Amino acid sequence: MFGSAAQAYDDHSPEFKAIVLTMSDSDLYPLTEPENMPKALLPIANKPMLWYVLQWLEQGGILDIKIVTTHEWEVEISNYVDVYKGISNITVKDLGDVADSADVLRLLAPQIKSDVIVVPCDLIIDVPAAHFLDMFRLRRPAISTLFYETMKSEGGGGSSEVRLELPCIGIDQPSSRLVLVQDIDPKQAATSLPMSLIRRFPSMALSDKMCDSQIYVLQRWVLDYIVDNPEISSIQDDLLPLFVQAQSQPSLLESRGISHHLLSRPVRHVDEADTSAQFGLPDGAGLGELDNSDPLKVFAYVRRNGIAGRADQVPLYCDLNYVVARISVDTRVDESA
Repeated sequence: MFGSAAQAYDDHSPEFKAIVLTMSDSDLYPLTEPENMPKALLPIANKPMLWYVLQWLEQGGILDIKIVTTHEWEVEISNYVDVYKGISNITVKDLGDVADSADVLRLLAPQIKSDVIVVPCDLIIDVPAAHFLDMFRLRRPAISTLFYETMKSEGGGGSSEVRLELPCIGIDQPSSRLVLVQDIDPKQAATSLPMSLIRRFPSMALSDKMCDSQIYVLQRWVLDYIVDNPEISSIQDDLLPLFVQAQSQPSLLESRGISHHLLSRPVRHVDEADTSAQFGLPDGAGLGELDNSDPLKVFAYVRRNGIAGRADQVPLYCDLNYVVARISVDTRVDESA
């Protein structure tokens, strides 16, 4: 589909393997309680929330999808996949009590031969998957992630009742690299920044208004790093902050064993002229990101003033129902009713 710039590790494996996480439902109690319903199958505008994630992936050309769930919900989610009308190859995997994202990847790593995209089941976003993935295809960072600006509450029990603990993030404006992810201490009036970070990225823009979508695209070698470092349980809490920090503190590359995996990662040969043409760029645009002089990169796609949110709390779930129902063009009542 995308030619030489989007080749997988061999001609027979897909470009990406998608992992959809459906494990936790505790934040949506009591909505999941009456009929013992999985969170992923709760309706948003008359469709299971899992439907939106599967559609987002398929529209981005991701057709190899594995849904990870618990033993409790495996049957219900498998039944839904059987009736889901899509074009992708979807499998359902029960991983028992494993809940954290990096732990999931560690268990699935032997089955994954390509780059991987990790997606939560409760995300609604209007960014086309292809736009987000094209940044990864062209720049080839170790990790790409997506941050979004929180939507204004619709009221009536909506997200105005939710107090989100958002991190302070820093993005290098010329390159879109994510260079800072730091929790904010409410007891401190200011956030301190290391001088090594300021010297390395003088054009950094800071924000404490962005939510982490918990969509992550990772190069395949990052899975090997996760396997070799069992102390890493969460991509959001453990892996991402480490890789972001290592961009401005090169000593971490050696001390945390990242260099070994960087040196052993597959080398992809990209035709520069072909790459520019495929992504609609002038000749040579963005090619400075394709060399190995700065091997570890983390990129962030930022969505502002759009439709974006996670239904991971009851008020946020209500808000997304309001928004999606308002813009939906589908028939609200089935013809058979």
